[in-house]
Amino acid sequence: MNKLKFSILSVALLFGLQTAKAQFQATYKSLDTHQMPEWFQDAKFGIYTHWTPTTVGNELAGVGWYPYYMYADRSWDRTGQPMPDSLNKGAHWAYNVHKEKFGDQKEFGWKDVIKTFQPKSFDAAAWAELFQEAGARFAGPVAIHHDGYAMWNSDVTRWNAINMAGIDPSAELEKEIRKRGMKYIASFHHSHTWRYFVPSYQYDGANPAFEDLYFKPHKGDDPLSPQFRKWWRGLLDEYITKYNPDMVWLDMGTRIIPNDLMYPFLADYYNYGVANNKEVATTVKNYSPYLPGAIVDYEKGRVKDVQEKAWLTDDTMTPAWFHSSRKSTKDANDIIDALVDIVSKNGCLLLNVGPDSDGNIPENEKEMLKQIGAWLKVNGEGIYNTRPWKIAAEGPTVLEKEGSFIKKNLAYTSKDIRYTRTKDEKVVFGIVLDRPQGKLLLKSVSKKDKVKEVFLLGYGGSLKWEQTKNGLEIEMPEEVAEAFAYTFKLSLKKGI
Repeated sequence: MNKLKFSILSVALLFGLQTAKAQFQATYKSLDTHQMPEWFQDAKFGIYTHWTPTTVGNELAGVGWYPYYMYADRSWDRTGQPMPDSLNKGAHWAYNVHKEKFGDQKEFGWKDVIKTFQPKSFDAAAWAELFQEAGARFAGPVAIHHDGYAMWNSDVTRWNAINMAGIDPSAELEKEIRKRGMKYIASFHHSHTWRYFVPSYQYDGANPAFEDLYFKPHKGDDPLSPQFRKWWRGLLDEYITKYNPDMVWLDMGTRIIPNDLMYPFLADYYNYGVANNKEVATTVKNYSPYLPGAIVDYEKGRVKDVQEKAWLTDDTMTPAWFHSSRKSTKDANDIIDALVDIVSKNGCLLLNVGPDSDGNIPENEKEMLKQIGAWLKVNGEGIYNTRPWKIAAEGPTVLEKEGSFIKKNLAYTSKDIRYTRTKDEKVVFGIVLDRPQGKLLLKSVSKKDKVKEVFLLGYGGSLKWEQTKNGLEIEMPEEVAEAFAYTFKLSLKKGI
């Protein structure tokens, strides 16, 4: 029995234990009854890590899709199609960089770059400790990126971290993350692998000896082969069996996974949660076909107003998902402002960290995470376990459009206020996104809200405040320490 068959069989036996509790069937109607986990709605902030052999390529050529563009001797689009001659701009810079560094792609291809990924400084305990210090409530690795390299001890593919680099990042991170009370998540980007290596077929990707990495030569829009379908599902099943993730985060490549492959997986994972009394979650990109029962994720984006269902955005501290020398255009203040805005609209933030190829998290990212954590230690009461209030926001700074890939960092002012509330509706939090001077006016807090007490988190003194026809007026104490944002806690007399 080969390794792939063994893996799928072992998982089938695991899922077979659920038969009596099989609550979900592989249909849209059944799957969409899956409930969003309470832990996710409470957590608000998580961290994951783009760290695979692609890190080597990104450090070399400054492109996160290095395994794709290193073969692009002419212009290719991102669906695995060569551009027509009229739009051809020549070889991608990653193609030229690779050839200069390693030689001809027919001889030294992605299969060989993978072997140069030999991290010596990876420390799962140190990573998890940093994520905890940052205030994350869920965390985990990119389990597999488009590059086809499994960041765990896999029996499904030989292209895995234990076989190639002698480490099992998933096993170590799961242990250390759970030890610190965080939920464990893993992200899967391998749906797009079907299209990812199409440019390689001009080079070493056409060699039958490496079909288990590149797959048999095909076009990007060809139907998935039986080999790919088995590989795609087998990796997911194996990972769930070995590492028991609370969330399986799915990247944009799900656009090419047909329902007859995706829906059975969703049903098995949701039933796995039922059988193990475990709240599990999956995600889907907002620009991809909706996956029933999944959390909608806005990549590097946000929404304008409160959503009925909790949602997610995945974003990164630096310009690139993988480690590079490019300087960040964000600081801790930008990330905290974004987090507050997201939470006020019923969202959660999944923040990316990009370790270098040796396994070190850059010092500037460490410092930003520690600053975020210090702020959350004081102000987390207004973030964690909260729900949206009657209004999410007031003030002049708003998104011009909602959706993914919002490039502009918004400059929030002291007139920009975001609101959250406790689950029992007895407390409202007004979070001011820059330091107020003199009197602060919370226009959305009317006399009908019947405020009983007003506190400023992190400040031990009493506040002068008054409810007027214009809203809640608060005198900002001059002696309050500088902060990224200021959380006012409003205790209500009779609830909302």
